[in-house]
Amino acid sequence: MEGKMERVQVGVIGVGRMGARHARNLAGSVSGARLVALADPDRVARERLREELGVQYSFDDWRELVHLNEVDAVVIATPVEIREEIVRECVAAGKHIFSEKPAAKDLATTRRIRELLAGGKVKYQLGFMRRFDPGYAYAYEQIRSGRIGVPVLIRLTSRDASGPPLSYVRTSGGLFVDSSVHDFDLARWLMDDEVATVYAAGGLFVYHQYAEAGDIDTGVVTLQFQRGGLGVHDNARHSGFGYDIRTEVLGTNGCIQIGYFQRHPVVVLQNGHGSHDCVADFLERFRDAYLAEMQHFVDCLRTGREPSVGVEDGEKSLEIALAARESLRTGKPVAVGAVADDALGLPAAGEGVA
Repeated sequence: MEGKMERVQVGVIGVGRMGARHARNLAGSVSGARLVALADPDRVARERLREELGVQYSFDDWRELVHLNEVDAVVIATPVEIREEIVRECVAAGKHIFSEKPAAKDLATTRRIRELLAGGKVKYQLGFMRRFDPGYAYAYEQIRSGRIGVPVLIRLTSRDASGPPLSYVRTSGGLFVDSSVHDFDLARWLMDDEVATVYAAGGLFVYHQYAEAGDIDTGVVTLQFQRGGLGVHDNARHSGFGYDIRTEVLGTNGCIQIGYFQRHPVVVLQNGHGSHDCVADFLERFRDAYLAEMQHFVDCLRTGREPSVGVEDGEKSLEIALAARESLRTGKPVAVGAVADDALGLPAAGEGVA
């Protein structure tokens, strides 16, 4: 598996929402890739997708897919609890890895995965798809080129149209761990700096039943970066209007804004009021990003380059999320990296919800 590859034959483990999205992209839209195998204990869902995409191999047991000679690389879209085991098996079999976020259920496991991959021949990419969104990718290039001077302040907004059921929230790890890790990754990436301390506040305003899980439905986190830059992140489980992901970076010589929440750039003005549609969910908003991140992964395998986002990025973002969760609990600022590790109890579905 060392060096360049002419064509990458890929197997997908897990055929839930994210696994199915990656499988469909690999089957018809990712240049240089061929989808050859699916694995999932849900035979009905797996066979339905296999028939739709014309996939050659199909397994109940993911180990059979990993050790299939025809497979060069594996996409992991499984429950988070088994991702370490899959990575371990892939490393042993010499199969490259694309993993949905989070890399693992806690920091200790994430670090074990990093150690498994260290110095090896297996390439690993983590599914922080927002980096591959055309708007975010363009903004990153503009910031790095000095277009807005030195970035000094970042504002990140994340709002879901509606919140998940209590059964999901109970095992999600909390709003900051489950959802905000994407924003924390963007903050590190766009500011080109690490977060030193965080201060968080939050409350329950719509989904009061989340109190049973010790969670919130709306939260705000302030960020202090190591070089002195500032950040503000707000996250809400319920917007009431649609899926809303936006970011703004202020520099010493300008500002750049990224994101939108309208499906179409059209506003209807009628009888004294205006209206427009909204993006429904993350699968729609980041459709192009999911395709671009998988194309990046395949291109890296074909050219021998390292993927631009890896397990270390997942570890850093998780450290920020845990510090934010601890700050919410204590009501005090918390240094990133100072929180004792614990199991996060992430969603049983483990599908890398955006």
